[in-house]
Amino acid sequence: MDVESYATQEAFRLITPSLPANGRDQNVAFVDIGAHITHFYVLRNGQFLFSRDQAFGGNQLTHDIQRAFNLSPEEAESAKKNQGLPENYDADVLQPFMETLALEITRALQFFFTSTAYNQVDQIVLAGGCAQLPGLDELVAKRAGVATVIANPFASMQVSDRIRPRQLAQDAPMLTIAAGLAMRGFE
Repeated sequence: MDVESYATQEAFRLITPSLPANGRDQNVAFVDIGAHITHFYVLRNGQFLFSRDQAFGGNQLTHDIQRAFNLSPEEAESAKKNQGLPENYDADVLQPFMETLALEITRALQFFFTSTAYNQVDQIVLAGGCAQLPGLDELVAKRAGVATVIANPFASMQVSDRIRPRQLAQDAPMLTIAAGLAMRGFE
């Protein structure tokens, strides 16, 4: 059994309540941007239509930061997470990375269209660590011509008062697959 695809399918079920028409009868691209690999899936009514892995992920941004600012891998990762980078970071490093990521997503969409009988995707859902990059959802929507949202598998859940809602919403895209795995059944 492929645990990752199973967890993705379960995570998708957690996200569908926040999609227009609950994602019903729509082709939804689910893009999980990992550290090394971006997993691209298209689902319809909770069932996989297409799956593709691309060797591009958040570590590429860390490597770009290392090169641009002459930092160690640890320093680059820390600076990326804590926003401790020079003013030219956005223009010289972040924007080119986001453009490349948006291009990779549109390429995956084109591959889906040419490899299947489908010629449209109704919604794109971004998950993973890079999904929260400021403006990535708008850039992907613009480049792909498809409405794009950031995954939040916890949006329709009631959570403990001890949980900070803002922090949970911020971390939600990174926890999407873990949430799907936690929802597994034992039948």
